[in-house]
Amino acid sequence: MAKNKAAETICWLAILALLILSIVNVVYKGTKQTLLFTRDELKSGEVSKSWESFQKEQQLSQNNAKIESFRLTLDRNQNISSMRFTLIDPSDHNSYKMLDYSSCFSCEDKGEDRLTVTSDKVDGKPAQYDRLMTADEFFSKVEVLNNQHFFTTSRYAYTHLYSSGEYENTSYDGPYFILEGTELKQLQTSHVSDEDYRNYGSIQVIGSNSSGSYQTSEGTTKSVIVR
Repeated sequence: MAKNKAAETICWLAILALLILSIVNVVYKGTKQTLLFTRDELKSGEVSKSWESFQKEQQLSQNNAKIESFRLTLDRNQNISSMRFTLIDPSDHNSYKMLDYSSCFSCEDKGEDRLTVTSDKVDGKPAQYDRLMTADEFFSKVEVLNNQHFFTTSRYAYTHLYSSGEYENTSYDGPYFILEGTELKQLQTSHVSDEDYRNYGSIQVIGSNSSGSYQTSEGTTKSVIVR
């Protein structure tokens, strides 16, 4: 009987320890589980409005939060399958908030369907920070491209959007476009090497019949330079 009581006590202590660890983790991360876009959000065309709401909920600074490693997968009906990215935001006393976002509405692995938002603080400026686009600028460009149906494709079951977030020299196969303000125009591929089109952000749009993988090539990929 005493052994049973001891085992029961140990079991409850273990459960309590796990709960405490979970609470501590939530407090340490200090991150609300805020959904940026609903599954059919892009159809409304209000990308910037959704971003601004997310920005306020996560208490991100205006004009200074920067984005990297952005990946978004759309199905044939332009519903969001999954999305992930990282935000780097200046904090206090020369520290930076690193926020990782991941949402999945219809992953091939059903066990992955979830929303996860976590954040940590790091001391000192991350090396890539100055090379990245601001999140405000990035999502405003996504809104323009989305409203111009640049992401729409009928050839493939899925469309993958990818951007490193960096101002860089891009070199992907396939046609190139440039977005200046709200004006989108196609470029000759050879123009990509011109000085005028270097050190700007870019977004790749890649067709695939898989929601989990893709391959860039002449037939699947188009790239847009944003400035």
